[in-house]
Amino acid sequence: MFIACRVILMCNVNDVYVHFPRLQVLDEGGDSLSDEECVKEKLRLLQEFLLTDTQDQLKILEDKLKSSELSTEVYMSEVKAVLKKALGVVKEDEGVEQNRHLNGFSENGSHKDEGEQEGAMDTQEEGDAIKSPSAPKGRGGRRSKADSEPKKSPASTRVTRNSGKQPTILSMFSRVPKRKSDELNGEATNGEAEVKPEEDITEEIHEEKRLKTEDEKPDTENTTNGKIKPVSAAKTPPPKCPDCRQYLDDSDLKFFQGDPDDALDEPEMLTDERLSLFDANEDGFESYEDLPQHKITNFSVYDKRGHLCPFDSGLIEKNVELYFSCAVKPIYDDNPCMDGGVPAKKLGPINAWWITGFDGGEKALIGFTTAFADYILMDPSEEYSPIFALMQEKIYMSKIVVEFLQKNQDATYEDLLNKIETTVPPAGLNFNRFTEDTLLRHAQFVVEQMESYDEAGDSDEQPIIITPCMRDLIKLAGVTLGKRRAARRQAIRHPTKIEKDSKGPTKATTTKLVYLIFDTFFSDQIDQNNKDGGGVKRHRCGVCEVCQAPDCGKCSACKDMIKFGGSGRSKQACQKRRCPNLAVKEAEDDENMDEEEVLPVKETKKMSQAKKKKQTKNKISWVGEPIKTDGRKEYYMKVCVENEIVEVGDCVSVSPADPSHPLYLARITALWEDGEKMFHAHWFCRGTDTVLGESSDPLELFLVDECEDMQLSFVHGKVNVLYKAPSENWFMEGGMDDDIKVIEDDGKSFFYQLLYDGDCARFESPPKVTPSEDSKYKFCASCVRNKERGVQEVPSVYEPLEDEESDSKVFYGLATLKGEQYRVGDSVYLPPEAFNFGAKAVSPVKRSHRKDCVDEDLHPEYYRKSSDYIKGSNLDAPQPFRVGRIKEIFCNRRCDGKPDRMEIKLRLYKFYRPENTHKGPKGAYHSDINQLYWSDEEATVNMAEVLGRCQVEYAEDLVESVQDYSSKGPDRFYFLEVRMRDGCYRAKRWLRVRMTFQCLGRVLHPEQHRVVSVRECARSQGFPDTYRFFGNILDKHRQVGNAVPPPLSKAIGLEVRKCVQERMRENATEPVKQEKMEVLSDSAH
Repeated sequence: MFIACRVILMCNVNDVYVHFPRLQVLDEGGDSLSDEECVKEKLRLLQEFLLTDTQDQLKILEDKLKSSELSTEVYMSEVKAVLKKALGVVKEDEGVEQNRHLNGFSENGSHKDEGEQEGAMDTQEEGDAIKSPSAPKGRGGRRSKADSEPKKSPASTRVTRNSGKQPTILSMFSRVPKRKSDELNGEATNGEAEVKPEEDITEEIHEEKRLKTEDEKPDTENTTNGKIKPVSAAKTPPPKCPDCRQYLDDSDLKFFQGDPDDALDEPEMLTDERLSLFDANEDGFESYEDLPQHKITNFSVYDKRGHLCPFDSGLIEKNVELYFSCAVKPIYDDNPCMDGGVPAKKLGPINAWWITGFDGGEKALIGFTTAFADYILMDPSEEYSPIFALMQEKIYMSKIVVEFLQKNQDATYEDLLNKIETTVPPAGLNFNRFTEDTLLRHAQFVVEQMESYDEAGDSDEQPIIITPCMRDLIKLAGVTLGKRRAARRQAIRHPTKIEKDSKGPTKATTTKLVYLIFDTFFSDQIDQNNKDGGGVKRHRCGVCEVCQAPDCGKCSACKDMIKFGGSGRSKQACQKRRCPNLAVKEAEDDENMDEEEVLPVKETKKMSQAKKKKQTKNKISWVGEPIKTDGRKEYYMKVCVENEIVEVGDCVSVSPADPSHPLYLARITALWEDGEKMFHAHWFCRGTDTVLGESSDPLELFLVDECEDMQLSFVHGKVNVLYKAPSENWFMEGGMDDDIKVIEDDGKSFFYQLLYDGDCARFESPPKVTPSEDSKYKFCASCVRNKERGVQEVPSVYEPLEDEESDSKVFYGLATLKGEQYRVGDSVYLPPEAFNFGAKAVSPVKRSHRKDCVDEDLHPEYYRKSSDYIKGSNLDAPQPFRVGRIKEIFCNRRCDGKPDRMEIKLRLYKFYRPENTHKGPKGAYHSDINQLYWSDEEATVNMAEVLGRCQVEYAEDLVESVQDYSSKGPDRFYFLEVRMRDGCYRAKRWLRVRMTFQCLGRVLHPEQHRVVSVRECARSQGFPDTYRFFGNILDKHRQVGNAVPPPLSKAIGLEVRKCVQERMRENATEPVKQEKMEVLSDSAH
């Protein structure tokens, strides 16, 4: 019965009335029931036979009615609409179909005459009698044309199940028999059709399912009345917007309606006077931060295609460009209306959005950050209000939780629920109360806000994330902690928990690094065969900051470690290295355990040249005779320390003065005695002393270029350090297990494979140095490399220039420093303090000094008003290198006339950067970072100050573009202009007109309280009153200021003309004089 009725509901409403006569009585109003009772009676009759989507809609409406979100009247109207949609669509289709036939039009709109229409109806009814065996007898029989012409039954114009205009689901999938003789059986010919019982409908449903799975083959016989039976097309997923990822056919998708005509762009809007906090003449005009702050109202957020979309769905984090239009108001204006606001259009794109206001206030402040300013949101536009309301709910929820846990860290989950349910949302929101469902729905967002709040807190503050109520919330809502988003996304994709079988999951074939990552993060899911029968050992995550911190060396666990000189029996980790990602789990596992302090991350320790050691009383004796005597030193090859033989080349451990530090490790490169038993130590450093920190292998050491002479009494014991050389085919062996196995961790066995440079935090392959036979007993590779490095640090000069010698200086053509050669004409880097520039530097903005004697209780927000921090300021950034061009390389002569090569000097030309000119720091904003200005200013510096070479070229001498030249390598610069005292000009070209201070129309009148007009300025320059200027008033002032005074131009022109005329007269008389000279010479002969 259930299946049959559902099929009826999907096909025709008239059949619903056949099976539910009570429903027809209710629709016709034949019962004396109220409107509410009538709707409830309909629901009782049809509830279990409605489609799944319709039942879900009714369930949602019922839940909203129970939670008081909908009133009874609204609920009844919504239920009526759902039932009307479920039952009224078919009625409407039936009416349309009837009108088509009554008006004489076919389905495709073409007109037919009566004969064709009646013939089609006869054929239609004939086919219906064959196709619909379940139709009642006498209604679907075949009729002749003579019978149909004089008599037209009402059934001929009424659309029923047997009329062919409303086929059943079964008839749509039924196949026409191939033989017409089989179709026209005896019962069909007699005009009677067999009626199927209702219990056979279930078999028809199964037949439908079977037919759906079969492939439909084209068949010319599968037609009815000449019409091809339609075949349903394959379903395609609805299209999505490539930017906001919303469905384009979604009825809830809204478009931005457009900006008003007077809306301004963001740069133009920010310069509007209505948003300015200061006047132009006030002292504090330039004292605000880099990014201004304003408030916005009537805002709408949309993507590049104009779709209104939320900004909290991760689009900004995925670099999707979102824009917003609004009315911008000053930061001090709290009125959300648009009065006094500046309309703006397409602000953005939005770089970040943020939440603030966790100070007990009523509202939670939400803000946008663009490339130009920060904006605090007030009221959305009418079209954007539904989207913004969903975001406000979880934002206010996080505000309530943060403020509650700030004061009640021992509160339980029930206390938090009581606080949430008793809190009244601010006025203006479209929800009237918070519930537990609201908290659980936004639990992930709330917990992430808690983590962000804890990260911004002080080190001595108790984390909010481990409070009892937050632990319960995390457990109930299944929130993922930390920054491991990949695990959370995978849990969302695969929410079903797979039960472990007895064999456990199989391990995938992975590389060594991937295996370690899986073993760390999914240790509970991976079968580990090496588990012992003891208790479960807690493992740190190994990726957080606290896990990367070094051992403290002071707790009992550290003192028992072998690297700190202990026995190593306890095998316990440092007590103060608590993983924050496991803090919640540990607090839940052991409620009685006191929460230990989470230490801040310490800076990476740097190897110190001088190590403090502790002297021990050991039995030391030489083994054998000395092999070499050098002055007072007698060198040996072996020594016995505490009944242990140590040779040159062996490695030993040295006791530190501070027992909290691990043992120092070194290689003995020489043994001698000069009154005391000494050795030369070439140091190793542990991985914790490098940038690797605690993520390094505890057995791996690194060679460093540090060595020291010390007494043998400092030796703690002998250790074994192996060199693990890389394979020749190392680049093809990634991820494979190591062939060389280091011996077990007994506290005295280590290995090394790299050299560590602490200054550059760089790992290098150890250089191969082979000592000579004469120096094997005292050869130290660290001393050799340090000596070579020291030689390179000292500058040297070569190629003296004899033709340029003077009494006080000796000039050279080549100088070397740190393995680099420098010649005259090369460009070099110098430190910022090497020389100064002639241009006067623009004074930076003065910061207001904070007063120390301020009552913080009376003025708790004073630190916001007078902070030394300027957002985005580069005042504290280091200056770039100075650039110079070498003019001379020389040394001063000493008293004996020889050059003093210890003081090598360079005389060079200065290059100006754009910020070093009169333009100031703003000059670099619109200039290329590789652009310089040539100058004739010279400076003398020491050769030791040179930091490196660079290349500077004249741009017009390049055979390629400036961009191609700069992109070919680092340290490439170019110049186009020459820097002079009164500005920067084109090199070897024409002078640029410079707009002076008087060009801006700021000259005051000598007698009246006003500036001088354009005409008065023109008169002072000698322009006639009839001369006409064009443009606005600023352009006219520029024309007057940039022009040469007309009287001066006239005087110069007259003088030039006079000189030209005299020159022309001289040229004209020159032939006459030449002729006279020739005549005189002829007469003389």
